[in-house]
Amino acid sequence: MKNNEGNKNKVIAIVGPTGSGKTALSLVLAHKLEAEIVACDSRTIYRYLNIGTAKPTVHEIKDIPHHLIDIINPDEQYTVAQYRRQAQAIIDNIFARGKIPIICGGTGLYARALLEGLSIPNIAPQPELRETFTQFANEHGNQALHACLEKIDPVTAKRLNINDRFRIIRALEVSTVSNKPFSQLIGKGESPYNVLWIGLNANDRNYLHEQIKQRFKLQLEAGLVNEVESLYKKYGPIRSLVNTVNYQEFVQYIEGKFTLEQAIAEAVKHNCQLARRQIMWFRSNNQMNWFAIDDKERTLADAVNDKVQTWLQ
Repeated sequence: MKNNEGNKNKVIAIVGPTGSGKTALSLVLAHKLEAEIVACDSRTIYRYLNIGTAKPTVHEIKDIPHHLIDIINPDEQYTVAQYRRQAQAIIDNIFARGKIPIICGGTGLYARALLEGLSIPNIAPQPELRETFTQFANEHGNQALHACLEKIDPVTAKRLNINDRFRIIRALEVSTVSNKPFSQLIGKGESPYNVLWIGLNANDRNYLHEQIKQRFKLQLEAGLVNEVESLYKKYGPIRSLVNTVNYQEFVQYIEGKFTLEQAIAEAVKHNCQLARRQIMWFRSNNQMNWFAIDDKERTLADAVNDKVQTWLQ
């Protein structure tokens, strides 16, 4: 669908913290609008990481077309540039068939690269460089690796956590290949789409935390621990497990570093911390239309649908 202003195609984006009900809302809207859903999640891209990522069920995916879910194996690498390239091609195809795309997920960098015109260095992974940096980190520690990045790109180093080894190595890799600091290669242009930003949050932070706890309880009952054990047995301590909330904690349980009770407590804590970081990320978007998931006056789906219908008209 075209927007008269700038003749841009219209895209709906549903974002927000983990546990806020993004998937459920996207399904309701997709049914109403006969839309298709494009996942915006750096973890549901992995096959077999199902329960811990709260991935849509087989039935939900069958009823509503979903894209960019289950596209790589857990031990494969995937970049933001790859995501944007694939997502744009899918969105163009959805437009060509006269449908509306709903972008749904909580990975802010993916959303920004796809919908806000953020430029991402299109530099392919460099296995030999990665191995060199990984060996350095193994020998000298994450803090020493972070210090290397700080010397050549203090802007990016300030943004990344010392223990975020993968992103630090990626920044070093891009900076080495391009001979420019990673931060200088990232810019922000004009969005290629007319985006309706729908942000989900709670007026009461405790309400969101309770939703997170309840969902996690259901994940445990659905067999989360067995899922992690199966993946660990097949792949070992790969990045997609040790760097992902709901998996990293049970990896430590499997390795004997946590009791089961400690792993559960850590997973709940890390989910709440992830939610806070996601909220901070999306709050920087001044085009966001925020909706409270704990609003008692009317249902979330009705409130969002009214906004969508007004926007479409």
